[in-house]
Amino acid sequence: MTTSSDHQTPPKASGEHWYELTATLAPESCELFGDWLSQELQALESELEQFTTQRSVHNAERAR
Repeated sequence: MTTSSDHQTPPKASGEHWYELTATLAPESCELFGDWLSQELQALESELEQFTTQRSVHNAERAR
């Protein structure tokens, strides 16, 4: 039987640990990662575009 203590939550990407990690990265690495992440996001948006309707776009714009 599993208990809540069996499920540990992963560390959050904030706080001192996050800053310590990112301080060890080269600026070029951060830029490359940012570029890769942007490309992945664009690919995901393209894949999900088939599920977009005029109504969902309108509602998203109203929520801003």
